[in-house]
Amino acid sequence: MMKVLSKKREGNRISLEIEESYDRYLETFEKTMLEMGKELKLPGFRPGKAPRDLLERSINREAVEHRAAQDLIGELYPEILKEGKIDPVDYPNIEIVEFEKDKPLIFKLSIDVYPEVKLGDYQKLTAKKKVAEVSEEEIIQVLGRLQERFTYTTPEGQQEKIPLDDDFAKKVSSYGTLAELKEEVRQAVVRDKAAEAEADLKNQIVNSLTQVAEVDIPPAMVDREVDVMIDELQSTLARGGLTVDDYLKGASKGKPELRAEMRNTAEARVKGKIILRAIAEKEKIEITKEGIDEEIKAMAESAGQEIADIEKNIGLEGENFIRDYLLRRKALDLVIEQAKIEEVKG
Repeated sequence: MMKVLSKKREGNRISLEIEESYDRYLETFEKTMLEMGKELKLPGFRPGKAPRDLLERSINREAVEHRAAQDLIGELYPEILKEGKIDPVDYPNIEIVEFEKDKPLIFKLSIDVYPEVKLGDYQKLTAKKKVAEVSEEEIIQVLGRLQERFTYTTPEGQQEKIPLDDDFAKKVSSYGTLAELKEEVRQAVVRDKAAEAEADLKNQIVNSLTQVAEVDIPPAMVDREVDVMIDELQSTLARGGLTVDDYLKGASKGKPELRAEMRNTAEARVKGKIILRAIAEKEKIEITKEGIDEEIKAMAESAGQEIADIEKNIGLEGENFIRDYLLRRKALDLVIEQAKIEEVKG
């Protein structure tokens, strides 16, 4: 029976000393021996079919014991997290303290965990939101860019544009008049501006949250966020047929320099995520299975894939990622609802 001999927290690191019985270790040892036997090729025997005595003579017992101890710790790790209500942000450091025949296995775990957050007064934030307005000049600019695509060459060799009239609208769209086309352009620009204003508002709110809250961020979380940012950069570059290596070569820099440049932004992003998660916990926000299913459905539609394929690929870890994202999104929506928003002309 697993026992927690000691547990202490210093900053964002929890250290535990764990004891497990020798009998439990022996069970794991037997399984490990069989698994390693399957990997061993012995003349005259199919993998995993060699007699036990021959297997024991052929395998280094010390190597089996070491691997069995690691396997057992791996089996116990989820139990340790669940019983201790520990939320890790990185892989643990493991140190075996006592490992002798007929004695309990004793080991230490050191784990970086989600930091504690002092939220501050997040319910009285202020921000400014731009009103999505479109001028006639902006509409004409959009039509002008479209007009550029439909120039023609005169017999004299001159480049001329098709006039902005009803015939132009019929040629470049499904609309019958220029007025209808202009209205569609106006609505499209309004949608773009509204989305931009909403994104700007959210950034303002998150920045304000980071100013009123206090949190000490584990370096491992920043490292992982830098990894995410590099993946995002790769996706953006891939649309232009480029790679991160192409980008680095063109910018005359290496990946360590790129990671260093991204670190401040990564730290700000991590801080915002941690704070929103803490707000979700304080406000007792919950995400249902139906909510996760809806998000997976939206992901499938956006990617042009089947829902079943998305579900198969994301697994439990992916579902947890989606749940965490939805919690933060709901928390941000709640903070925006409580904030004093002043609308201003863009």
